[in-house]
Amino acid sequence: MKKVIIVGHKNPDTDSIISAIAAQELFSNLGFEAQARRAGEVNNETKFILKKLDIVMPDLVTALQEDETVMLVDHNEESQVFDQLDYNKVSHIIDHHKLAVKTEVPIFCRVESIGSTSSLIAKMFFERGIELSQKTAQLLMSGILSDTLNLTSPTTTVEDKELLEKLNEIAELNIDVFVTEMFEAKSSLDGISVEDIIRIDYKSFEMGEYNVGVGTWETTMPESVSTKKAEIIQALIREKEAVKLDYVFFMVVDILKQNCQLYLVGEKEQELAVKVFAGKINDDEMFLPGVVSRKKQIVPQLTEMLSK
Repeated sequence: MKKVIIVGHKNPDTDSIISAIAAQELFSNLGFEAQARRAGEVNNETKFILKKLDIVMPDLVTALQEDETVMLVDHNEESQVFDQLDYNKVSHIIDHHKLAVKTEVPIFCRVESIGSTSSLIAKMFFERGIELSQKTAQLLMSGILSDTLNLTSPTTTVEDKELLEKLNEIAELNIDVFVTEMFEAKSSLDGISVEDIIRIDYKSFEMGEYNVGVGTWETTMPESVSTKKAEIIQALIREKEAVKLDYVFFMVVDILKQNCQLYLVGEKEQELAVKVFAGKINDDEMFLPGVVSRKKQIVPQLTEMLSK
């Protein structure tokens, strides 16, 4: 039996954790000895969902055994994989981000333009006719709702909406109530340090010849983050210096009002943000109405400018 460790990106978000757990069930049904793992500490929203659905948190990924390969879910860039991974051990990729890899041998790769990796895993269950339990359907719905901000993100597709509806025929969730509880947990700063705020949903990217970090905090209470802005900016500056980034940005996304405050830590970031987003800077931040998606509304635009 083929052994595969399924793991999402460093600083995992809800979709990253849930897609790994659901993929474990899917690929176990397909004849694999599959085990979900996590590549870092999880956020309060993910903790809430797993507790609510009575699902065990995946263990932290450690060194691989000789006969184990790795399935990457919700990411594929080398800069986002867990630190101990030899990329030659990757045998599968299931993702909804841009493809940014080279491999020495053929691998299983499924990458689609869809709102979440949870959507893609759900789609694969349905395609293969593998029966979902109510708990797994609820879990996948949680991943879709989280990554698409309750289907309001510009990354949302018609297919996400159709899959959510189909899953709820099994899950029987009151979506409005469940989403409200999820987003309250997502917004909570209980037990969260300033370093946690910048790292819990943080990714680094290669943009042309530059290394760029982009962190995100999604919340229904942006004012609770604003009070810590000076501390957050200092933490971002420390992170930038520690890992030798060329630029670092931080998005405070207002889930309800559908906008974000983009924190700008220095002159380089401010100059680039003005070129790319053409907004006004006030007190080290730029207000971006309608911008909620790092994947679709921040990273491609920065990449285009920095790749020129």
